[in-house]
Amino acid sequence: MHTSKINIRSATLNMTLIAVFAALLCVLSPLAIPTPMGVAFTLQVFAVVLTGLVLKPLHALAAQFIYTLLGFCGLPVFAGYQSGAGVLFSPTGGFIVGFIAAAFFVSLLKGSLQGKYAVLRYPLTAIIVGIPCIYLPGVIGFMSATGRDFGTAFMLVAATFIPVDLIKCALAAATALAVRKATAGFY
Repeated sequence: MHTSKINIRSATLNMTLIAVFAALLCVLSPLAIPTPMGVAFTLQVFAVVLTGLVLKPLHALAAQFIYTLLGFCGLPVFAGYQSGAGVLFSPTGGFIVGFIAAAFFVSLLKGSLQGKYAVLRYPLTAIIVGIPCIYLPGVIGFMSATGRDFGTAFMLVAATFIPVDLIKCALAAATALAVRKATAGFY
């Protein structure tokens, strides 16, 4: 195959993957179960970590930016079908910033599928990199918006959700490994 055809095919595939994962974020993120703390149980962590584990770093970043931009512009893609700039500056807006960081850093640090430790590396990267990238800006954003101290903010918007998010990260890692193995050679 001619080099220019390969480059066009590769660029088309990359744009398609970015669009598919941005769409996945848009579909899974609004589904929310409200809690008394004001932070809902959602599938956002699963979608963000899956995006980082499947896509290349800049592609994961692009998918997350597209999702965030769509929500910022008014599409109801944030948790609870919310949208707009106000969500980004709300007590939970820091989590959206964290999603951007998590998608990029999980992708950057996941490593390849080669080697016998890939099965362990994916869930560990998702948990050790993804959760702090999401929770730290989330807790800081909550502190800024509410005036709460770090300990209180952490207990209100993070501690309760960590066990469920550990499971989401493990499921995202298992899904990503299956997707990456099934699509080996495509990208």
